[in-house]
Amino acid sequence: MESTQNGVSRREAMAIAASGVAVAGFAGGASAKEPGRRTDVVIVGAGFAGLTAARELRRAGRSVVVLEADDRVGGRTKAATLAGETIDIGGQWVGPTQTHLLALAKDYGVRVVPQYADGENIIDIAGRMARYRGETPGLADEDLAEFGAAVAALDGMASRIAAPRAWLADEAAAWDAQTVESWLLLNVKGEPSRALFRALARGVFSCDAGEISFLYFLSYLASAGGLEALIATRGGAQDSLFAGSVWQIASKMAAELGDAVVLGAPVSRIEQDDAGVTVVTGRGSWRATRVIVTAPPALASRIAYAPPLPARRDGLTQRMPLGCVIKVALAYDRAFWREMGLSGLVISDKTEFGPWFDRGTPLTKGGALVGFFDGAPAQRWADRTPAERRTRVLEDLARYFGEAARHPVDYVEEVWTLSPYHRGGYVSVPGPGVLTGFGSALLEPVGRIHWAGTETADAWVGYIDGAIRSGERVASEVAPLL
Repeated sequence: MESTQNGVSRREAMAIAASGVAVAGFAGGASAKEPGRRTDVVIVGAGFAGLTAARELRRAGRSVVVLEADDRVGGRTKAATLAGETIDIGGQWVGPTQTHLLALAKDYGVRVVPQYADGENIIDIAGRMARYRGETPGLADEDLAEFGAAVAALDGMASRIAAPRAWLADEAAAWDAQTVESWLLLNVKGEPSRALFRALARGVFSCDAGEISFLYFLSYLASAGGLEALIATRGGAQDSLFAGSVWQIASKMAAELGDAVVLGAPVSRIEQDDAGVTVVTGRGSWRATRVIVTAPPALASRIAYAPPLPARRDGLTQRMPLGCVIKVALAYDRAFWREMGLSGLVISDKTEFGPWFDRGTPLTKGGALVGFFDGAPAQRWADRTPAERRTRVLEDLARYFGEAARHPVDYVEEVWTLSPYHRGGYVSVPGPGVLTGFGSALLEPVGRIHWAGTETADAWVGYIDGAIRSGERVASEVAPLL
C-alpha cells in the first residue's frame, strides 16, 4: 500500500480530507487538507484551558491552531438533552469567587441562575439520618463540634500552602507521606465525622480518602479558599449554574476561533528541535514555534515525545490518574421532593449513587435531579450496563424520596471513566509522595512544550475557573517567547 510522507496511505489521506468538514461546522476542514501547516502556537486540547489560551494569544496578535481529539469542544464539560432541555452532563456549577468563569460567561451573554437550595437537606451517615437546613451538616452536636474543629485545623494547614506549588510548603514532606484517610484515623475520633469527611472527599475528588495525598488535599483547599468553599451551595462551589449549560461558553469560544479549532485530531507525537516543534495527528501535522499541552497528565503521557520527556515529568504523568465518576441526570413530571419540603440534596453512605441535587432551572418543566457515582462506586458500576446503572440509581433515590422517584420521564448519563479522550474526572489526583517527588514538573516547560489545564491552576484547581486561569497563565508565559 502506497504511503504519504506522514505514514498514512493515500486512500486514508483522501478519506481524512473528505471528512474534514463533516467533523464539525467550525472544525477547520481546510486544515485537514494542508498537513504541515505553520502557526505560531499549537494548542493540544479544546477544553476551557486550551480555548482560553488560544483566545488570549489571538488577542496578542499570534496565530494558533487548537487540536482536539474528540468530536466536540469543552473538555470535561459536555452538553446533553434532558426532557427537551439542554443541560450539562460534565462540569456545571460556579461559585461567587470563580471570577474568571463568571467574567467569561458575561462576555458571551450566558446567564447564571442560583442552585435550588430551599427546603431541608438529608444526611444519612454512620447509622444516623437527619434532615437539616442550610450549610451546616446535620450531625449530632458532639460530632458537629468535632467536624468543625477538624475543618478549622485543615483550613489552618491549607493556609500555609501556595497552590499549586504545594511541594514548597515547610511541612510538605510530612503531609505528602499521608493520605486523607490516614490523617482522619489519627486526628478525628468519631466515626460520624470520619464518615462525613470520606463522603466529602469522594464527592470532591471522585476517589476515596485512602487514595489522596494529604498534601494534595490541603493544596486543593488552599486553591479554593477553604473546605467550606468547596462543599457549600450558597456562597460555595455549587452556588449557581448556567441557563442553557456552561458548555455553550466553550462552543461560543470555539466558534469565535473559527477554523483554528480542528476536531477529531488526536495528537500522537510531538517532536521538538532547535527551530520549533512538529505536532503530528491523524489529520496531518503542524509546525509551530511553541506547543501548549492542556490534557491532564495521565492523558498527556499517551503522546509520544521526541526527544523523550525528562524523568520527573514522565514520572509525574504515571502517578497522577483522574478520578472515577459517572454523572446522571433525571427528569420528572413534577419536583415531588420540593412538595415534601426537601431541597433535593442527599448525602449518604448507604447508597452507591450519590450525592445528588435538585438541578431545576427556570427552563425546567416539572422537576430534575442530578447526581453521581464517585470513586469506588464509579469503579464498580462503570462496566455495568446502562440499564443496571439506571435500576441502581432509582433504587437509591427511592430510599429517601419514595416511590415517585422510580418513575422519571427522562434519564441521561455520562460514564466519564470510559470516555476515550477523558478517562475520568473531575481532576487528576496524586497519591502520597507524588507532589514532593515529581510536583515541580507539573508546571515546568520542557523545551518548547508548555503545560496548562485545571491541574496547573493557582486557584480553583479541578474546576472550570481553574482551567481558564491556567489558559491565561500559559498564554502570558508563551507570548513573549514568540
